[in-house]
This record gives sequence, C-alpha cells and structure tokens, in this order.
Amino acid sequence: MTNLVGKFHKLFGFTESLESEQIKFVNRINTTVINFAETYHEYKSIFEILCYWLGENPKDRIRSANRGNFYGDTSMPGLRSLTNDNYNQTLKITSLLFKYFSEDKYGYEEKREVISEWVETALSNSNLDLGIEWKEGMFYPKGADLLDKKLIEDPLGWLGNFSDTKSDYKKALSCFLKKEYPEVIDHSYLAIEGLVRSVLKNKKTLDNNKKELISKLKLSQQWKSFLDKFTDYANDFKRHASANRNNINPKEVEAFMYLTGLLIRLIISVK
Repeated sequence: MTNLVGKFHKLFGFTESLESEQIKFVNRINTTVINFAETYHEYKSIFEILCYWLGENPKDRIRSANRGNFYGDTSMPGLRSLTNDNYNQTLKITSLLFKYFSEDKYGYEEKREVISEWVETALSNSNLDLGIEWKEGMFYPKGADLLDKKLIEDPLGWLGNFSDTKSDYKKALSCFLKKEYPEVIDHSYLAIEGLVRSVLKNKKTLDNNKKELISKLKLSQQWKSFLDKFTDYANDFKRHASANRNNINPKEVEAFMYLTGLLIRLIISVK
C-alpha cells in the first residue's frame, strides 16, 4: 500500500532517488530496531555476539570507544559503529539481531515479532520499491511475485530437512541482495550439489552425480541436459572468475538463481 507521503509525491510529481530512499530506510531502522537493541538490557551480549558473527573483535571496539575515558563507567559502542549507516550493512545487522533473538527463550518470540513489524513498516513507508522483502528474519531480493513464490519462498520451505542446502541457498539470495554476483553462482551451485548428495546419500561432485540422479528420480534425459548446462555454466564461470567478475550481468545471475530454485523444487517434489 502506498503511504501518505508517497501519495503526496506522486500527486505533485516529486521524484525520489533509490539512494535517498535507502538512506531514509536506514534512518527508520536506526530509530526503531537499532535503538531497541542498544537500550535492551542484554545489549553487551548482543554487541559481542554480533561482532563475533561479523568477524570483529568486540574488546578492541570497546577499548577504542573508551579511549581517554579514565574515570567514568565503560560505555558500549553503538551498533551504528558497525553499520556506519551503510544500507547493506544495516540490512545485515538487522538480520543478525533477529538471529540473536531466535533462541528458544522466554519473551524472544515477541522480540522477533516486534523487529519484523518495524522492518515491514520501514519498507512500507518507502516512496520507492527498494527491491527487497523481509521473510523469516532475512532480507531477500524481490523479483516477479509469481517467480518469488514458486522459486524462492517454496524451496526455502521445502528445504527444512536439508539444512546445509537451505543455508547455501539463503547465502546465494543474500549475496544477490548485496550485489556479490560471483558468490551467488558459487552458493547456488553448492546448494544443488549438496541437495543431490543428500538425495543420493554420497559425497560425489554434482558432475559425477547427474546420471545417477536422473535415474533415481526417473526423469527424462532432457533434464540431464539442463543439469549439464547448469554445471557447465558454474564451472566455466569459476575458471574465468577473475576475468568475468566485473563484467557479469546481474540479470543473468538472477536467472541462474531462479534456475537453482527450479531445480530444488523439481528434485524435492519428485523425491
């Protein structure tokens, strides 16, 4: 639903840039999700665990924030010291905060719901479509609604019993959101390779598992051709990754990601 400010802008022909809307989104998250975390009674634990997940040293950051503070109580750095108000970093920290409250502790479910409500509200108040959506504590790229439902949402739900594959597919989606396109291809390939290994109960590479998979699932040989092309594309990209890294077409990567979802859907539904 278009928000009131958005209607006003549309009525009077005002236009906003994507960059300016991303800045506004960051500000909305700062005043809600980030502020909530920084004032929560477990904030020291939150900061230390988020630093660990990010590969940062919390003690160094705390020491730096208190440099010159010889008499007062030790103060904790804010989460904005981790995001620097950067849009992509803010998305990452927001997802990590949701992850922190994903433990089965009393009151944590309510905290997750509150975070989700704030994120959804921030998204709905944007005057432009930011191209992202929030699901189960993660941001995902938003494409065609029908494709997103069939090739992203459904496979993620079906992968409940394949945790490693689900993790790789979520990483592929997250990397696409951050425009880390080579990593999208890598994690998409790993997702299919891991799923096939689970189905066939072996540790072979995807290249060496294609024939057995087609036989086990009783698929036509045409699908072996699809798998051949899938693996050829991924392997060829790896061989020429340094040359292709800066020239890769985002739409091509998006299509590869959707193809990954299609293969996941096919393999699990037939199995």
